[in-house]
Amino acid sequence: MAIGENPSPPDEEHVRTCAHCARELDALRHVVLTMKGQPLQEGELLPPPADVWDSIASELDLPHQHEGAGDNAGEQNRTGGQASSSTPARTRSRRLSRLSRLSRLSVTLAACAALLGAAAGSTITWWVTRDGTTVSVADGRRLDSLQANSAGYARLNGASGHRTLTVTVKGLPRTSGYFEVWLMDRTHTKLVSMGVLDSKGRATLPVPNNIDLREYSVVDVSVQPYNGKPDHSGDSIVRGQYAG
Repeated sequence: MAIGENPSPPDEEHVRTCAHCARELDALRHVVLTMKGQPLQEGELLPPPADVWDSIASELDLPHQHEGAGDNAGEQNRTGGQASSSTPARTRSRRLSRLSRLSRLSVTLAACAALLGAAAGSTITWWVTRDGTTVSVADGRRLDSLQANSAGYARLNGASGHRTLTVTVKGLPRTSGYFEVWLMDRTHTKLVSMGVLDSKGRATLPVPNNIDLREYSVVDVSVQPYNGKPDHSGDSIVRGQYAG
């Protein structure tokens, strides 16, 4: 979307209603516009450190900051003696053009670095699965999606006496009820309620010592109505084995 491609209707609707993704899209669009050469706003042009500037200049075969005096000397050598009176003007013009391109490049690099830094600060490692879902190591093992557009992850932390189960579900369907986390056996006939997801689709829940995780090795997240019944509704969103 940031580079102008048309999104699918579900993606467009998600970005329209998700404040986090809308901010991320705006940031990416800013990078794209900067790379396309749109005028920079006041205060956006930050000088890079000298070593960064010199590295970029070397890569692009441009003069380094301390090489300003070399242009006139080079011009004299190429002309076989004294440079013409118009040489300094032409040299300054070329230098300004180079610096302009280099300044724009450094702003783009800074913007990209800021985005990467923001992503790096929010999780450990990110990659994209075959179905286009963004996954992180910190989220745990991917659960099977039982409803469209939903993706769940589960991870067991700690040892006996201090065990917690962290569950994250993205793309939760709309409901007037709530989302409950269960531990099940492999036959899905024995289950224990662990707790509910918060408004962001996440929960870190204590696991009592009397639950045998060798038997209860499956995580399930269900949509539950507010009907006063403690049983599983039979309407599961994601299900699978947790990591850890």
